[in-house]
Amino acid sequence: MAVESASTLSDEDIAALVKDFYTTVLARDDQFRLDADMPDQFREARAENYRVLARNAKQHLAENAYATVRQITSVMLARRYGLDAKFDKSSVRKTGQAMLRAGVEIAETLRARAEGDFSYEPTDKLLIQALREKPVPQVSPSPDGQARTSPMASGPLFSEAAEIFREAQLRRAVWERQTFLQARATYSIFSEFAGDRPLNQYVRADAGRFKALLEDLPANYSKAVEFRGLSATAIVELALDMDVPRLSSRTVQRHFAALSTLWDSAIEQDTVTTNIFNDWKFHAAKQARDQRQMWHSEELDVLFHSPVWTGCQSEHRRSKPGTQVFRDEKFWLPLIAVFSGMRQEEICQLRLDDVRQVDGIWIFDLKKGEGRQLKNVRAIRKVPIHDSLIDLGFLRYIDEVRRTSAKLVFPNLKTGGADDRFGHNYSKWFTRYRQDTGLYVPKRDFHSLRHSATTFMKRAGVTASVVDEVTGHVTAGETARYNKGLTVANLKQAVDTIDIGVDLSHLHEK
Repeated sequence: MAVESASTLSDEDIAALVKDFYTTVLARDDQFRLDADMPDQFREARAENYRVLARNAKQHLAENAYATVRQITSVMLARRYGLDAKFDKSSVRKTGQAMLRAGVEIAETLRARAEGDFSYEPTDKLLIQALREKPVPQVSPSPDGQARTSPMASGPLFSEAAEIFREAQLRRAVWERQTFLQARATYSIFSEFAGDRPLNQYVRADAGRFKALLEDLPANYSKAVEFRGLSATAIVELALDMDVPRLSSRTVQRHFAALSTLWDSAIEQDTVTTNIFNDWKFHAAKQARDQRQMWHSEELDVLFHSPVWTGCQSEHRRSKPGTQVFRDEKFWLPLIAVFSGMRQEEICQLRLDDVRQVDGIWIFDLKKGEGRQLKNVRAIRKVPIHDSLIDLGFLRYIDEVRRTSAKLVFPNLKTGGADDRFGHNYSKWFTRYRQDTGLYVPKRDFHSLRHSATTFMKRAGVTASVVDEVTGHVTAGETARYNKGLTVANLKQAVDTIDIGVDLSHLHEK
């Protein structure tokens, strides 16, 4: 924490900070336990995780390595005294030491809980005394070193303002549901990190510290077992020495965009005067073609000659070679993706009435309504059905489904995940299938089939702007204006240029 000539914290002040830190973390653990199951594997991983945290904190104490808790120390001081408050070096180091001592006890307490022992009591005298102390009023040290009561902040708290804003964005159809849910995660992380205050009480330094936190977060922070139930700050500290991928620059920018939009709205309402999340520099993001590998013809040949397409043991044992072929979503989704360039969710959420004819041409009619989730306005489009899909019997499959009471093209798919997507469970299955059949390669997944379709069209001489029209990409520059006159027949010509270079005759229905 930057220190200029400023105030000294008393032992009572530090005790109040320690108490706040300890009780906040344990209260969060209490709530997590009420909301989530605790299977053995997860519980054991948590216990080991906290054992490591306690050991590391003790080592840092022995080495006077107070910089290891600089971030949480800064957060706790800012929450209690405001971001403008300055403290002398001795106070900051004493607070850091106290935070490390409390950190040991927190880790030991959570470890005991993970092992089923809820009777564990702290043994560190500093924490024991802090828990006995009466709450110390929040004060803001003035330049002369005298503590003064902080003025009451005006306006609703961040959590309230953010929720009102999110609901309005969804209600007015400014945001899709996916953006709505992503913003909830962003706002939750920010309020947990910077404290829940009125918007006009945050300053640009808050945004800077939040940016640094995001850039240090592991990319799998929301999925990895060892990070469950931990705050973003705790995750960053735990992963400090881990060699793991961090959040991409693009993801960090998305978090900032969600906050910047909220602040823009607050400026319009005269709640704040400055957008603290504007004008930040981010590391250059990787180009889209470098983020995922495409499926080349050789790899597609192996994929479409694996058990799902050549014969498996049973409906529930698709990765084991056998004699049965089930022409359901597992069979059709990869084929549709590589012969159309459509996104996974666009395919998974298809309704039967989305498969229809226009000017005698069979198409996938991607449109809004009935709970459909589309990425953006450009995703609303008509995608002609490739001749290869028709030859493989896709329209006969549609006729069979129409004879049932189903509304979806793939009625087996159910929504799942935080954003209620039809492709949620299929995505997990496709990952397992590739692993079980030796087809798994990092960065070559279902979405890579879309990259393949795009590449095959471009190799066949289809202009980039027409490819964008088929796949629902945004075309840069003036070229986009000239594509408005494209007919379904024009798009059909483009789609049918996709040649994956694989003999699929074994998939033709006898």
